[in-house]
Amino acid sequence: MQDPVAPDPATTPPPPAAGTVRRRLLLMALSLVVPATLFMALLARAEFGESRARYERQLIATTRALVLATDRQIGQGQSILQTLAVSPDLIAGDIPAFERQARAAVQGGEGWVVLLDNQRQLVNTRLPPGQAPPPYALPDYRWQTIRAGRTTVSNLVRPAKPGQFQPFVSIDMPVIVNGRLYDLAYQQRPAAFSSIFASQNIPPSWTASIVDGNAMLVSRSRDADRFLGRTASEDMRKAMARGPEGVTLSHTLDGTATLSAFSRSSTSGWSFIVGVPRRELSRANWSSVGWLTAASVLLLVIGVAVAVVVARDIAAAVRGLGADAKAMAAGEPIPVVPDRYREIAEVRAALHDAADQLRAREDEEQRAHQRQQLMINELNHRVKNTLFTVQSLARQSLGRPADTPGLHAFNERIMALARAHDLLTQSVWEGADLKEILEETLEPYLDRTVLAGPAVALTPNAALALSMVFHELGTNAVKYGALSVPEGSVTVVWHVDPGALHRLTLHWEERGGPRVSPPARQGFGSRLIAASLKSDLAGEARLDYRPSGLVCVLTLSLPSTGKEEADLPAGAPAVGN
Repeated sequence: MQDPVAPDPATTPPPPAAGTVRRRLLLMALSLVVPATLFMALLARAEFGESRARYERQLIATTRALVLATDRQIGQGQSILQTLAVSPDLIAGDIPAFERQARAAVQGGEGWVVLLDNQRQLVNTRLPPGQAPPPYALPDYRWQTIRAGRTTVSNLVRPAKPGQFQPFVSIDMPVIVNGRLYDLAYQQRPAAFSSIFASQNIPPSWTASIVDGNAMLVSRSRDADRFLGRTASEDMRKAMARGPEGVTLSHTLDGTATLSAFSRSSTSGWSFIVGVPRRELSRANWSSVGWLTAASVLLLVIGVAVAVVVARDIAAAVRGLGADAKAMAAGEPIPVVPDRYREIAEVRAALHDAADQLRAREDEEQRAHQRQQLMINELNHRVKNTLFTVQSLARQSLGRPADTPGLHAFNERIMALARAHDLLTQSVWEGADLKEILEETLEPYLDRTVLAGPAVALTPNAALALSMVFHELGTNAVKYGALSVPEGSVTVVWHVDPGALHRLTLHWEERGGPRVSPPARQGFGSRLIAASLKSDLAGEARLDYRPSGLVCVLTLSLPSTGKEEADLPAGAPAVGN
């Protein structure tokens, strides 16, 4: 095989030079002058189409905004339902207490809460307190959705008989009360959605509509009561059947010819239609074309003259900025020289300041990082030495583990504290994730452990406190609970309470272990758990010694402000004081 022959620089043609600013400006001006007449005709035609395209984009943007606004309003109802669904009163079956909580949740709003099944209503906050809800059985199609375990937004619900009740829409969520399946619903009148049109600044001549999954009109920017429950026009239904979003020529329910856009919400299944009268569209298009023609002729003349004069100065100034940028990248000082254009001068001055600030910041960050790393390493070394010293003192003071039954447990607690300290050291003491703490504590038994919950960032104090709590629970499970037998398992589930944004609930449940009975006295581990939650996390622990296994529910406090929150990724609340 022959070696490749290197090209001869003397015979290799140079790469084509990029066009200069001056050349491009002159060519642009000349290309506008020569075909001016033909260009103006084509431009007018293109502007006519672009004007319609702008209307289409504006219509699509408006329908999308209506989707977002309606989804936000529906999301508020879903948040209320999520809050009420975890109510201890509801779970315990205390319906009067739950009704008071539901009335407080919707007080001042336009919606109401209903708790019902396929036979009757238990709660209806739209009625005065103490008044028995009227008989109303959930329709079969909605009950099937509840039995499937899905939270859904209904279509427009209309009475089977005139005057039976006023139309409404419902957000339905399945809940279990005393072992029975119920529908927890947040319901609103269609008029509750009328304010959305005003917030989106729909022009008076336009028509905006909200239709449900059956293409029945739920709300309308004009004559809403007149057309409530009417089905969308046939041409609009055909367009909506072709896809979730689009633009089509259509007619409103009152017969006005429109250019209409629609978008369908993936959350509720509802569609949002916005139409502009075609006569308004044509008038705006021709007006836009006329003004464009006049402006284009004037700009054509001015552009040719200015291009010749300005091109030379702009090209020189831009080349100067390129040289300054290269000097900045090389770390060289950038000279501040006078420029004819203020913008060029400002950019050059900004480059100069940025270069100085970058050099100063890099130097300071390097020094700060070195100091921080040194202090962290020293702190880590000293703390671990202290923990080992405490361990040694305990062994020397208390004798052999056989003579001191509590010595082994004490050493295990010290080691748990050391492991949590190592985990925090890896993150430079900025905190740790709740799941990482659980995995570190239950590492030998992860194959028999289920961990489920969102990402929750813990502050250092909270991480240390929860490490000790999980160590006590894990030690108890290994000695006496589910992890003491091969078939046992532990499930840990946690969530942030959507109704109280500063509370975190963690559920520890053991299954498959030996039969459990309440202890005769409270041990040190139980006292440690209660004290840690109360003093370090402003929370509480509830221990339930069920025969099938221990169930522990931890409730922790979340901070509302602080640097910890600012540094967290989206969706990961910080925990700890």
